[in-house]
Amino acid sequence: MNKKSLNIEYLEYDSVKLMNSEERDLITQADENLKNAYAPYSKFKVSAVCQMENGVVVKGTNQENGAYPSGLCAERVAIFAAKSQFPDKKVDKIVITTEQTTLSPVSPCGACRQVLIEYELTQNQPIELIMKSGDSKVWKFKSVKDILPFAFDGEFLK
Repeated sequence: MNKKSLNIEYLEYDSVKLMNSEERDLITQADENLKNAYAPYSKFKVSAVCQMENGVVVKGTNQENGAYPSGLCAERVAIFAAKSQFPDKKVDKIVITTEQTTLSPVSPCGACRQVLIEYELTQNQPIELIMKSGDSKVWKFKSVKDILPFAFDGEFLK
């Protein structure tokens, strides 16, 4: 038997004001986009914005449905739209925000993590991930792999 450990590094900012202007702008865009979320059942609004390598920002919000499995998370709405509109461009960053103030940022669900890692692996370049909930601290990860270190890879299917 071998004992192994896993270390995940990320940056934690006490305030959005401590981040660079580009990151602050993306967070502002994500926060402003929260008004477009459709969350009449959970009241839990989530926004995600993808910054593409060409500088274009693609936005998404969570979209609920009375038949709960039919809804979709903001992260998947944003990245699916980004890759549909710009199939040959890489995603540099994704910023995820919620209205709820929590002690730490709310992180993506497992399905969203899997979708994000698929695009990261496909483009062979990390997608930087920034998360903020209400007035919480801000977390910044260099790669989606940092939040899903043992990801299922489509290569396993070959």
